[in-house]
Amino acid sequence: MVRRKYVAFFTLILLSTLLASSVLGPALIRAPPQTKSLERFLLPREEPGNYTNETGPPIEVPGPTQFMLLVTGAAHTHYLRLNVYTDYVDGRWVTRNATAVPGNVIAPPEINVPHHAERDEITVISFFPLHGNLYTSLYTTRVNAPGIEAVPEYNLFRTNLNISTYSFSAVSYTFDWPYLLNLTAENQTLYLSAPEDVELKNFALSITSGESLDYLKALKIVRYLANNYRYFENPSPPNDTDRLKWFLFESKAGNSYDFASALVILARLNGLPARLVEGVYIDAVPETQVVTEKNLHFWAEIYFEKAGWLIFDPFHPDPNPFIPFELEVSPTNMTLSPRGYGEITAKFMRVASGTNATVTVMNPTGKTIATFEKPGIYNVRVGPFEEPGYYPIMVNASTNAGVPQSIVHFIPVIVPGNFTVVPEVPAASLAKGDIWWLDLDITGDAENPKVITSSELVYSWTTVWGKAGVSIGLQAPHDSRLGWHVEKIVVVDKGYRFPVYLPIFVIERTDIRVIAPNTVTAGDSFKIGGAVSGTITGEFPEWGIIYAFLSDGQREILIGYTNISREIFTLRAKIPEYMSPGTKGISIYYIPPIGHPYFPSRTETFVTVRGLAKFSVPELVLARPGNITIAGTLIGGDKRPIANVSIEYYLDGNLIGTVNSSERGEFSIILPVPSVESHTLTLRYPGSSDYSPATAEVDVAAVELKIPETTEAELGRPVKISGRLVGVQNATLEAYIYPGKTYTIQVVNGSFTLTLESFPTVGDRSIEFRHGAYTLGRSTVVVVSPVEIKLLTSRAEGKEEAQIRFQVVDSTNEPIKGVSLDVVIDGLVKRVMTNSSGVATVEVPVLEDEVNATVKVLFEGSTYYLPTQKTFHVVIARKRKIPWLYIGIALLIGAVIIRYRLVRKKPPEAKREKILKIIFNNGIPLFREGETMEISIECEDEPELYVDGELVGKGREFRLKLPLGKHILEVRCGELVEKATARIVKSYNEAVVDYYEKCFLPWAKELGLDVDEMTPREISTMLTDMMYPWEPLDLLTEIFERAKYSHREVSREEFIRFYRALLTLVGGGCVV
Repeated sequence: MVRRKYVAFFTLILLSTLLASSVLGPALIRAPPQTKSLERFLLPREEPGNYTNETGPPIEVPGPTQFMLLVTGAAHTHYLRLNVYTDYVDGRWVTRNATAVPGNVIAPPEINVPHHAERDEITVISFFPLHGNLYTSLYTTRVNAPGIEAVPEYNLFRTNLNISTYSFSAVSYTFDWPYLLNLTAENQTLYLSAPEDVELKNFALSITSGESLDYLKALKIVRYLANNYRYFENPSPPNDTDRLKWFLFESKAGNSYDFASALVILARLNGLPARLVEGVYIDAVPETQVVTEKNLHFWAEIYFEKAGWLIFDPFHPDPNPFIPFELEVSPTNMTLSPRGYGEITAKFMRVASGTNATVTVMNPTGKTIATFEKPGIYNVRVGPFEEPGYYPIMVNASTNAGVPQSIVHFIPVIVPGNFTVVPEVPAASLAKGDIWWLDLDITGDAENPKVITSSELVYSWTTVWGKAGVSIGLQAPHDSRLGWHVEKIVVVDKGYRFPVYLPIFVIERTDIRVIAPNTVTAGDSFKIGGAVSGTITGEFPEWGIIYAFLSDGQREILIGYTNISREIFTLRAKIPEYMSPGTKGISIYYIPPIGHPYFPSRTETFVTVRGLAKFSVPELVLARPGNITIAGTLIGGDKRPIANVSIEYYLDGNLIGTVNSSERGEFSIILPVPSVESHTLTLRYPGSSDYSPATAEVDVAAVELKIPETTEAELGRPVKISGRLVGVQNATLEAYIYPGKTYTIQVVNGSFTLTLESFPTVGDRSIEFRHGAYTLGRSTVVVVSPVEIKLLTSRAEGKEEAQIRFQVVDSTNEPIKGVSLDVVIDGLVKRVMTNSSGVATVEVPVLEDEVNATVKVLFEGSTYYLPTQKTFHVVIARKRKIPWLYIGIALLIGAVIIRYRLVRKKPPEAKREKILKIIFNNGIPLFREGETMEISIECEDEPELYVDGELVGKGREFRLKLPLGKHILEVRCGELVEKATARIVKSYNEAVVDYYEKCFLPWAKELGLDVDEMTPREISTMLTDMMYPWEPLDLLTEIFERAKYSHREVSREEFIRFYRALLTLVGGGCVV
């Protein structure tokens, strides 16, 4: 009895449990707290980490920083960079995030302009630990230190460790002047943003007004700032004032930050991509030098096409033109007592390799005081001077190899006497044929000064009216020696003498005579001959370079250069192919070497330029016999159509006729070729006064394509089609399959085999074989499938009738709908049809006794499905009655017990798990620069959104526009914190290439493919042959090729399709 009670009790418990689970289950079942959402599986996010680098904090006013470095080996390097700033926002400079790459190497840029390169190995020792960005040059190629990361976008290196010493390899580039003038600024949107201020814009354009050359625009801005503004170390702009405009329009005084900041903005407003750079300016010498906060400096870098980033600085000479060396001397003058000594400092810097340069220090009488043969910083003692006088010390740096060049500085040494005489300039430049009056200022006890001299360059002198002094009349005779003269002029008064040694550089103007052809054709080379001579003496300079520039109406283009060889020169020039026809001016410049006693000169000649005419036609035309249309275009090298002109055409050398070009330069010729044969079509344009003659040949072949009309293929299997091309032995054809699949076919010895990837569905596929715009033939692939019949009901039960269900599938296990089946059961035949799920149902009578019936199912086949039959054994039986009464009583009792339990003891209410979720409404969290990112946040409390650690706002809906780079989005809601990563790219093209190269290619490589030696199409083909799905492979490859090789921008929709195809193939484990 007791046992029965237990049995009844456990039965009721079981029934109640089943009832509770079926009725209350949906309300009680909850996902565990750590369960990932579907979005996390499909769109894996990067964990927060230091994958980006902000090169420096936002700067508004540069603050003092104490440091001390020992720098060694900077023989050609003046500028060491620490930070790069890209955006001017609300009166301060900030840096956009850029990817930091683990590694200590950045490849040098590809400089596609003739240039000079110098390399330095520089060592830095710091007295304080260094962390973060390191001081390196613009083009540093390698840094030797632990924990190094490279930031290629900004040419910076950084470390997360504390280090006290490191070394780096640096390369610097300089250019000959004409190549700098030929540079054009590249359109880089990132470095063109500037305040939208009309006053600032008009001011920027006024500085460069009338200048068409981009490099000279930059130099104009630099020189304007240097000439019209003054240096002030600690400017203090008023509160709530834009510092940039205050500097430019009000104070006109500032430090290097203000000058460089203004230079960057003014350059950007002129269309020159520029960025602000912070670092130190040092001496370009190989010896060890001390660098402190006194060396801190700001400057600008401007980007030019083919030359890269170039430095511009209003405080120092232009570092971009090539010079064999730099010479800097100090002090500018000195005063000594009789028989006293002084010291001068000479900095011999940036000495170019192979120049064999030296520095010589001489007194006014020509006696050598010191000589230096290596770059460095030298201190030289001068003196003593026995009597009062004006004694300029000459410091001459010169080359001793190749073309002689020199830079000369004079440091006046004044020994005061009873009276003192000082020239108004330390050194005079005197052109032959000119007269120049030079004032000698006299201080002290002088009443009636007189001049005594035997110099041939002084032809007269006179006292200066209104002040103490005399004026010297200088004139160089025709036969006087060119170059430096130090002339002794003695001023006497009251028995006292005061000798003045005056440096005079005698120089001569030059003339250029030019012989050039009257007419030249764009794209052709030609010679320009001529000679350079002095305008007074007629003598020929021994050294110098001749440059030729062609004006296209907007800018001057370098077309050739040559060195002078004694008396004459011959310059080989080339007119660019894109030059339009018309009369053009050619400017010829003579540039003497540095230090030579000749003036540069310029002359101009004019030539008539004939435009280059070109045919745009196919080299080979394959078509079916009949009338073959040859279409083409006649255009100039300037891409303009050559309209309404007559074109002759010849077939196999025989003139057939003429055709006229249209307004767009287009023409077409119809050739009757009735049979399989080959011909050569020759096109000739005789030319005109504006355009050159042009000729083109087209090989035309009428061919016959022999291919099967239809090819049967099995669903899910590759298809091979073999054929022959009669009429040519070797050619490249294309096979096009609607709706957009194209295969390339190589015809070898007249035969080919085309392998098509498997088709996903049955049906007819039309294939069109093409060569260029010509269709050679069509074929049809009939895709059929074997059929499999599956039994879904192995036991059929019913009162009077029972149902037996079958499913019909194709060879890819996809259901087949709408096909008829004949079902035979013990002689009874019934015909049924499959539904949309491929399922057919047949009803059979039920006997009293259970039977094991033999069921035969036949499919007769259809257009695309092959016939088949199958035999099954099915148990057919009567359906047992269900004791519903007893089940109802048991459920009632169970419900009463559950109710009783719930009333007695109410279960504790389950604590609801709080939810915090970030949802990207636009889908994948990757966006193009400038696009709006829409974010929704699911949270019970009021959430706060932080981007890269900065609070954006509170709320559940946000619309953001973020700068380039990766950004960490963090949402805080009560105690919950959720993070996500969003990436902003310049274009979806960049993202497609990144994902392809960093996700898809490594995955393909793991499958055994040698991806480094294969094209994208070959990779896709190999994977398709390995039975990977062709649709995502084809889509992924097509969008990648468009992103990398086309000029068209990939849209967001295309990128999402690409990303989904990538996930289909490689899964969700790859994050770029």
